[in-house]
Amino acid sequence: MRILIFSDLHANLEALMALQHVEPQPDALFFLGDAVGYGPDPLVCMTWLKNNATVWVQGDHDAAAATGADCVSPEEWLQVAHATRRINRTLLPHPSLVYLGALSPTAEREQGGARFWLTHRAGPRLDVLTASHRALEKAFDGIAADVILSGHTHVPLLRRVGQRWLVNPGSLGQPRHGLPSCTYAVWNDGDLKIQHIDYDPRATIQKLALLPLDPEHVVRLQETLRVGM
Repeated sequence: MRILIFSDLHANLEALMALQHVEPQPDALFFLGDAVGYGPDPLVCMTWLKNNATVWVQGDHDAAAATGADCVSPEEWLQVAHATRRINRTLLPHPSLVYLGALSPTAEREQGGARFWLTHRAGPRLDVLTASHRALEKAFDGIAADVILSGHTHVPLLRRVGQRWLVNPGSLGQPRHGLPSCTYAVWNDGDLKIQHIDYDPRATIQKLALLPLDPEHVVRLQETLRVGM
């Protein structure tokens, strides 16, 4: 069984189309949240996910779009996150906002002979990129899963924690791992891998320029797609 795992699409239709091109027929698709925010195409990305995702957990940008609450973004991204939240709330019809607000922040799924636990953000005080092995074991103690899936950081991670795997697929729509390639994870009959997609972000970059954002925010978003940081 081939399961695609991705996160942090952030309304980037071109990145989603690139994933469809290289992975046209997965057996299941797990989305770890943040369909919206930052990018120019929230509605079409949401529609695709509603029709195709096996499981979709709520990200902080999903919740922010639904309620108007603040995003849980790094300090250097807060102003951009809040500005694009306002835009996304105007671009999305009310039923879509209600749908985002009703998403669960966690999910459990047994598929392909494994137990998966899904969330967008591993924890308010837990940095999965730097945490010790002991801290990770303690944080996830009591979760009955073979594979723990989380997103939010925009940086891919594949790490063994005791008898379980901790997987962060990185970001499909706004990579921040130092390269502009989209990243996602694949579970293939027990084998886990992080995959990269080189795609052309120019169409997304052009659409960002048309959003009613301050010029410095537009430049920040465009440059992140160009360089992946």
